[in-house]
Amino acid sequence: MVQLDSSQPYCGLGSIENLNAHMQEVFAQAIVIPNSMLSKEFQDNTRGGRTIERLNKMAAKHDREKSAHKILKATKGRNIERMAAQLAAIDTAEMDFELDWSNNEVDENAKHRAECALINGMINGGVINADDLLED
Repeated sequence: MVQLDSSQPYCGLGSIENLNAHMQEVFAQAIVIPNSMLSKEFQDNTRGGRTIERLNKMAAKHDREKSAHKILKATKGRNIERMAAQLAAIDTAEMDFELDWSNNEVDENAKHRAECALINGMINGGVINADDLLED
């Protein structure tokens, strides 16, 4: 909660921007939107509705998740387009050709996890020995 200082203007908040932000926060906590006005994914059957503050948090989380998924799909689509353009330019009747993967977009964290999983699988399967991976 905001500590109001009566010696400052705008109800002790110092500026109109601070007062506006404070009032938006207060109203968002106070106003409850009934379930009848909400889509199924945002309804709260326990309380019969949700505050604007909670709806804003849920919508932001929903947008982040959706955005991350859309970004990943768009990246994959661009990578596929690059590979398709390369294949169109190559005579695929001959099986002796290489694709250039250097222009593809890569999620470095996902790549690292996949590489670690591959190595762990090779160790667990007995293909390689874990001691061989240790540096001298």
